[in-house]
Amino acid sequence: MDNIGSYLIPLLIILFVMYRRFKRTIGFQPFQPRRLRFRIGLFSVIGILLLATGYSHPAIYLSDALGIACGAVIAYFAIKHSRFELRDNSLFYRTHIGIETLVILLFIGRVAFRVVDMVGNGGPTAVNPAMTSDTAELQHYTNDPLTAITFFLLVAYYIGYYTFIIRRSEQKVIA
Repeated sequence: MDNIGSYLIPLLIILFVMYRRFKRTIGFQPFQPRRLRFRIGLFSVIGILLLATGYSHPAIYLSDALGIACGAVIAYFAIKHSRFELRDNSLFYRTHIGIETLVILLFIGRVAFRVVDMVGNGGPTAVNPAMTSDTAELQHYTNDPLTAITFFLLVAYYIGYYTFIIRRSEQKVIA
């Protein structure tokens, strides 16, 4: 029971992040190009770094590729169902509610699975107690294809969709 306290603060932080993600994903969002460009850059850097960590387990690249392909398909459907609105000289955008919900459920489901897995295994360093938590997390990524697929699905989706939103706004085409 005393172990629950060590997970309470991270769990509350995760719940807060999920609440903010849900709030920002569902419905019309204000177009903020600097924020979207920052997110594209952040996802790109993290994706490249994680691709670089897979060199010791080249088979993980299959999972990465599968995640990227699935993310591209979801981004395609999101782009196809995107809507734009002008409100008080401000641009707002959104995609289909089903796609928005799917992306959120994938994120929440993977985080929940990871938390349950960590609690069941005694924490992130249960693989090898001599490892630091950062090393254990990278080892978990390189050994878990489901994590790789889910992460790269989200990376490809957000990079593709945000790039479309920025390009569409630059064309001044609202339909």
